[in-house]
Amino acid sequence: MAFESIEPISLSTAPGRIADVIRSSILDGSFPPGAQLTETQLADRLSVSRGPVREAMQRLVQEGLLWTKPHHGTFVVDLGREDVADIYLTRRAVEGTAAVRLMSLPDKAAALRALEQAIEGIETAIEAGGWIDMVHADAHFHEILVNSARSVRLTRMFRTLTAETRLCMAALVEGNPSWPTTAVREHRELVAALWRGDRQQMQKLVDEHFALDETLEYRGDFARRESRQSRA
Repeated sequence: MAFESIEPISLSTAPGRIADVIRSSILDGSFPPGAQLTETQLADRLSVSRGPVREAMQRLVQEGLLWTKPHHGTFVVDLGREDVADIYLTRRAVEGTAAVRLMSLPDKAAALRALEQAIEGIETAIEAGGWIDMVHADAHFHEILVNSARSVRLTRMFRTLTAETRLCMAALVEGNPSWPTTAVREHRELVAALWRGDRQQMQKLVDEHFALDETLEYRGDFARRESRQSRA
């Protein structure tokens, strides 16, 4: 486990900032699935007191990135097939509803153009070949989709799934080498359906998109995955 990969943040001891650092280290594989994290180690490495670290870890437990086993400690979550299926089932409901709502808005054009720009961002990340950038770019597309529905509760539900979704993306890259180009095509087809106001086709595309994703199993092997991808 690469504690040495995170830098001290003595200029800011806010729990939110500490949570950001730990979250990034989980997503890039520095803290792999199943790894135990302790307040003492993190506080020493980040040059902060244990109190803010404890609060930051509690936030990440609430996000679903960490879990606590009584009398044993706090660990990085290790998602299984059922977890992945459940996450994507929920995303299908949230994003499908958001898409229906967006389609009905009279001023949807600006949001759809923003989605098209987000697709270009995914393509740029694919060309660069970095897994983390691809994940962020894809997440940005889906965030725009949900936010554009102008529903505070849909947005809140989506955000609770964000961290776990990024972990699930590992399975997409490892299990489906063609996923990046497939994702771009599916996103473009979805936006086209939204432009046309074709609700039936839009719902079909959402169902197909998440039906693929939820069959995949999260394996939690970030470092080796990035290495394999860079050699491909």
